[in-house]
Amino acid sequence: MSEKQLIQKGCMLYEIRDIDRLTREYELWSGEVCDFFEENRSSPKALREIKTAMHFTKNEYSEADARQSIVAALDRAIRLLSGWDVRFLNEIPRGAALGLIERILENFYLYYRAMYKNPVHKKGTLAQENVGSVKIGNEYDLQRMLYSLLLPLFPTARQETAMDSGYGGMRADIYLKEYDVVIETKCTRETMSEKKLLEELGADAFYYQADTIFFFVYDPQDIIKNPAAMEKFFEKDRYGKNVRLLILQPRIL
Repeated sequence: MSEKQLIQKGCMLYEIRDIDRLTREYELWSGEVCDFFEENRSSPKALREIKTAMHFTKNEYSEADARQSIVAALDRAIRLLSGWDVRFLNEIPRGAALGLIERILENFYLYYRAMYKNPVHKKGTLAQENVGSVKIGNEYDLQRMLYSLLLPLFPTARQETAMDSGYGGMRADIYLKEYDVVIETKCTRETMSEKKLLEELGADAFYYQADTIFFFVYDPQDIIKNPAAMEKFFEKDRYGKNVRLLILQPRIL
């Protein structure tokens, strides 16, 4: 059940007049809300917050007080689900976080064009020759740009994070610990073949001990002959992990 469906179902509870039925239906709905948060691997803090919001006081001696308590709890829970509560917005659910990361990677070229290719405003102080001189020379440049885009949404993201693969040490280019997500950037070279790139991606996918791995490959040498097919190849779960590959080529930039 989606967040929108949960909100719609919660709103229907306002119409129930019988207190016993309202109590039963509300408790069932509360369980579904908790399941939604756990399935999306929300942080423990967010889960505690929604459970606290959904708590109500049972009053066996006054149906009016009991109903008022449930309705108040329902109000709080729906506000949180709707994103109206600013505190809740600080906790991005896992499913939403993965979607945001993927969208940033898919549309990275839009940022690159807007920042470094489009003409600067004539009243600005940035010089066109300075802005236009910025190029992606290697994967460290790509990592820096990508990290700067991710940081406003994920302030705890870290670069060059040491990780134990179970066999030896590795360093993740970008690591989001709260979601157990690794983002690995790669840049093809003149001396690199498509086969070599695949071998590197496969090895990293195997050794990185993370639930989800995003590979972001910039291919300035145009060695990848069929980007769509290669991305499709990495869509499946591999080695018990969720692996996703996104490719950026010069003709897109």
